[in-house]
Amino acid sequence: MIQGARALIIKDGKILFIHRIKNGEEYYVLPGGAIEAGETPEQAAVREVKEETNLDIGLGPLLWNIIDDVHGEVGRVFIFSVENFSGEIRLIGPELERQNADNQYIHEWLPASALGGLLIYPAQLKEKLFELLEKK
Repeated sequence: MIQGARALIIKDGKILFIHRIKNGEEYYVLPGGAIEAGETPEQAAVREVKEETNLDIGLGPLLWNIIDDVHGEVGRVFIFSVENFSGEIRLIGPELERQNADNQYIHEWLPASALGGLLIYPAQLKEKLFELLEKK
C-alpha cells in the first residue's frame, strides 16, 4: 500500500495547494508526498512540505486518514493541520530537480470558493475541506 502525508496550510482564509501539471494531467494536491522507510507520517509531512514549499512547519493534529485509489493502487494519505509556518515559498529538493515542462509544481493560495471546479487529490479531500471550513 502506498502511504503519504500532506499538510493543510491556511493563511488569510486561503489554502496552499500545489498545482500539478504532469504528463498532460492537471490537478491540485496539498503539499506533501510519500512516506519513506523508517519515517512516521508526521516526519514525512514536515520533510515533504519543506521540499515542495521551503516552509518550516509546526504540525497540528491529524485531520484525516484517507484511503483512496492512487494510480490504480490502494493508498493511504495522512493529512495534518499546520499550527504555524515560516519561510519564503519556493520549490527545493528533488521536486526542483524533476520540474520540467511535463512535470510542474506551482504554488497557489486558493479560497474555498475556488475549489468547486478543480480536480483535487485525494478525491475525498474537497468534501472534507468544505466540511472543515464551514465549522470555522
